[in-house]
Amino acid sequence: MAERLEGEEWRAMDATAGPYDPSSGADVLRSARTNIERLRQREVTLRLVDSTGRAIANTAVEVIQTHHAFAFGDHLWDLDRYFRYGQEALDTATTWKRRFTQALTAANALCYWTERPRNDGPKTEDVQGDNRLDGFAHCVDWATTEGLIVKGHPLVWSIPKAVPEWVMRYDVATQMKFLEVRVRGIVARFKGRVKIWDAVNEPTWEPAWPNLARRDWPHLDPIEQIADYIEPVLRWCGEEDPDATFLINEYGMEVDPPNGPPIARDGTRATAALQRRRMIELVGALRDRGQEPGGIGMQSHTGGWIDPVRQWAVYDELSTTGLPLHITEFWADTHHLTGKLPQAEIDRLQGDYVEKFLTCAFGHPAIGSFFFWGFMQSAIRWQQHSAHDVAPLFERVADLIHRQWKTHLTLRTNADGLATFRGFFGDYSVRLPLGSGTQTGHVFSVSPQPAMPLTIRINRMPER
Repeated sequence: MAERLEGEEWRAMDATAGPYDPSSGADVLRSARTNIERLRQREVTLRLVDSTGRAIANTAVEVIQTHHAFAFGDHLWDLDRYFRYGQEALDTATTWKRRFTQALTAANALCYWTERPRNDGPKTEDVQGDNRLDGFAHCVDWATTEGLIVKGHPLVWSIPKAVPEWVMRYDVATQMKFLEVRVRGIVARFKGRVKIWDAVNEPTWEPAWPNLARRDWPHLDPIEQIADYIEPVLRWCGEEDPDATFLINEYGMEVDPPNGPPIARDGTRATAALQRRRMIELVGALRDRGQEPGGIGMQSHTGGWIDPVRQWAVYDELSTTGLPLHITEFWADTHHLTGKLPQAEIDRLQGDYVEKFLTCAFGHPAIGSFFFWGFMQSAIRWQQHSAHDVAPLFERVADLIHRQWKTHLTLRTNADGLATFRGFFGDYSVRLPLGSGTQTGHVFSVSPQPAMPLTIRINRMPER
């Protein structure tokens, strides 16, 4: 019988799952790159006219993407801690924020009800009645100001360490009332600013809410029991913010740990394949009840190392639900390499792996967002005060997101004032030269929906 591991230990062990062949998956990666060109961009025609409606012909213009429509993010645990400790003014905090925006386009703000009581994590109501949403609000405000797409994590996590001790003094019906107040209050307060939520965290590995006190990991409750408590959660969420995306977030759906899958009390082997099937069944049960989630969150703590063929196959299987898939907590651990290879070689292998994983995810049509879990901790190597080095991984990720997968072109309008390009989805500025080396910029957006030529009226005449 395989050794029984708790959830977080399972994720750590799973980080070395394999075998991983770095030379495999070339065909999948080619398909992914083709899909990135085909699915994440579209052709756009701009028509530039002056204030009188005349075409601005034969003029050089810059087309600059200012914001990504796709969320590439990381969690804000460190930023929350800077705020709670009153360290926002430190050079280290300023540097951390600057580096975050240089690499990423989205941020995962943390709003645990509690999180391992008595630890130093972000908690919103560890003590009854002591609501502490200031840290979460600070992170949301900062990310919004920086133009980052904001995700919230998590609203509901049915695991003893994430439910305050005071809640458990009450009967289940009363617990659900407290939970409803929490969910509705947070979603309503941040309506329109938090675009994606992990509404329910890890439900197929953990007990349905009424069974919390009997938790025995892996706790494989019947799907209908799990749906019983998730159904009202999704209804509360949708009623408070119909425009946000609410995910069911889960781990352990990609590969089994190297010493075999954990075994439930009844002898069931909790394989990754079983958990994928259970997730598909859960989505179906919720759909039948009229409370379909907005997507499936895949934590992907497998990190290093799953090959592109297996990665793509998992996405294909889960996408049979018809829902978007969101990578919510990816990381590429290197514990299995530490002490065996020089650090420079570990950095190279990790960078290669992350680039492949990101490419495969961004190239799959079902993937709706991509969030790391701890990118900043590994990508920044602090020395003293704000002095630091960026790890090679930082440059690899920043290059993909902000150079390879971001549009910045110089074009020339034709005789009719038209300029055509193919660009990634997001917000743009078209900039025309004025006198004395200055420019005038006009903003527009590129979305997946096809459109007629976009007319932009320039009120200040460009330099001829």
